[in-house]
Amino acid sequence: MLLEHDVSTRTLSRPEQGRALHDSGIYRGDIDGLRAVAVLIVLLFHTGISPLRGGFVGVDVFFVISGYLITKAVWHELQHGTFSLVSFYERRTRRIFPALVVTIAVTLLCAPLILFPSERMTTIWTGLAALTSFSNIYLAFETLGKSGYFAADAYSQPLVHTWSLGVEEQFYLVFPLILLAVSGLGRWRAGAVVAATALASFLFGVWLTGANRDLAYYVPLSRAWELIAGALLVFAPLPRLPARMRDGVAIVALALILASAYRFHGGLPFPGVIAVAPVAGAVLLIAIGSMGGSCVTRLLALPPFVGIGKISYSLYLWHWPIFVGVALVTGRAPTVPEAAGLVLASLVAAYLSWRFVEQPFRKRQIGRTARSLWMQAGAACCLCCLVGLGILYATAKAPQTESDRLAAYITYDDRAVYRRGTCFLIGYQQTVADFASPDCLAPSTVKPNILVMGDSHAAHLSSGFDAALPKAHVMQATSSGCEPLVGARGDPSCIELMQTMFEQFLPQNKPDVLILSARWADYDLPLIAETLRQVKDKAGTVVVSGPIVEYQRPLARLLAQVASGRSEALLVDSRMTDQAQRDRDLQALVEAAGAVYVSPYRLLCPNPDAACTTMAGDVPLQWDYGHLTAEGSKALAQAIIATGAIPGAQTWQVKAP
Repeated sequence: MLLEHDVSTRTLSRPEQGRALHDSGIYRGDIDGLRAVAVLIVLLFHTGISPLRGGFVGVDVFFVISGYLITKAVWHELQHGTFSLVSFYERRTRRIFPALVVTIAVTLLCAPLILFPSERMTTIWTGLAALTSFSNIYLAFETLGKSGYFAADAYSQPLVHTWSLGVEEQFYLVFPLILLAVSGLGRWRAGAVVAATALASFLFGVWLTGANRDLAYYVPLSRAWELIAGALLVFAPLPRLPARMRDGVAIVALALILASAYRFHGGLPFPGVIAVAPVAGAVLLIAIGSMGGSCVTRLLALPPFVGIGKISYSLYLWHWPIFVGVALVTGRAPTVPEAAGLVLASLVAAYLSWRFVEQPFRKRQIGRTARSLWMQAGAACCLCCLVGLGILYATAKAPQTESDRLAAYITYDDRAVYRRGTCFLIGYQQTVADFASPDCLAPSTVKPNILVMGDSHAAHLSSGFDAALPKAHVMQATSSGCEPLVGARGDPSCIELMQTMFEQFLPQNKPDVLILSARWADYDLPLIAETLRQVKDKAGTVVVSGPIVEYQRPLARLLAQVASGRSEALLVDSRMTDQAQRDRDLQALVEAAGAVYVSPYRLLCPNPDAACTTMAGDVPLQWDYGHLTAEGSKALAQAIIATGAIPGAQTWQVKAP
């Protein structure tokens, strides 16, 4: 994420000098203030204690700011015949690289002290990719591709946030060339070409978000329109508006950004059409500042906002490694005082980075010439590569400890266990046409039929029942984030799959046992009651599986920390607490509806004051916050069968010789 500053230090004495604000070289304090809003949104989101579930939109605001400022400077130079690609990339290197390389170097040096081998490898390769501005591509095609739908826990990746730098640097490899090509067309025609480019990127981004949301989030082609949205302000005529109108538009613009940060969440199809909201808010605020200012832009130009805005690049770089390091050590989310301390520590680190790393390079106190700058950058890259590869070599040669073995489950491959892509759909990537009905929903004529329906918390049970009940036939109809409810909400694939199951499959096939399982929420309770009323005659026995134990950090990692010498109290402190009450409420509702209720939570946690069951033999029962491994699935299925909740299930097991 680039946070480019205007090079001029001149200021305006009156907001009325609005037209001059649109000229190149004029310092805009309100833009620094807008940077502060964006980075604070990101920080509050990352603390995990704020209501800003969509704080990731702060990056989109930065994209707009970057597109505006860079294009303004480049276009000004092009029109005056002073533009040079060599000078442009020198400025980019001087602005971006020093703080980035220091952050990466410190993180790599600290990695062996905090990270387990599997985490270490991801962090080192992410850091090395970030040095070449390709960490976004690495994360899209390697880390997330291998982890699948349940992407590796971000709190084990201290450099994952460098993806946004990759997007910007790849964008600026191409966009200046486009500006250079259209520079002779005049402002209007050049603006039309740039607008067409933005539209093409936007349409591609909308399509790719529907096809593969993970990929759309990280690749520059689907993000370029956000930077170009800011760039278009350079070409657009900005008429002077009445003061009250400017105030009203600015308030709406700020509300768009803040509402997006509050209302958006990770389950939405982002960065598709909905990304227009924060992008439009940022564009409008920058535009209003260029048309005479407003009450909002004057607020943003106040010293506290400007001060944070000036250090926002270093603040973005340093906050996440600090947050991750503390989170990995404590094994839980921070308290409010701890979160405040993390933010304060990030601000201190950011100021030091800005003062002693960013400023000396930008003022040419270090790397005075382009040649010396690039020589220093090359040497720094080589040194980081040697450190990173050395750590990888030492890790590979070191004998594996028990904690290392347990931590390796953090990157557990769920594809075969959950039957991902066939019987377990990834909603934002697949449609019902991808559901393999012949393999997943072919009733047996000789064995009792068990049907498991729901989301990933149903998919992770299916293999366990299949392994524990060889004399039964287990069918599976599951989709990510998809509660097995009449009137289910979610992705279109979820809605269509559940409608098909309730309206066609169940009435026609009537399985002996229907198991409904999901990561239930309190707002599901009314729909659960209605669903049970409608399906009670469409299966021999209807079983509802309640919430499972969940942890604030991956259980595999917590177990590795305990194996490294931490107290088992860590397993209690990191356990989520809201499942216990939801478990009781759900049981009362299900039993009142005449269905059978099973409680994975209480089967695994009979004593709430002690550690729950966390191992299935020598394998972690769960690998991330709550999803079961294959061994954990079988162990839980056997525990459910032992309760007698599934009539006849004991006779469907293979008796021990």
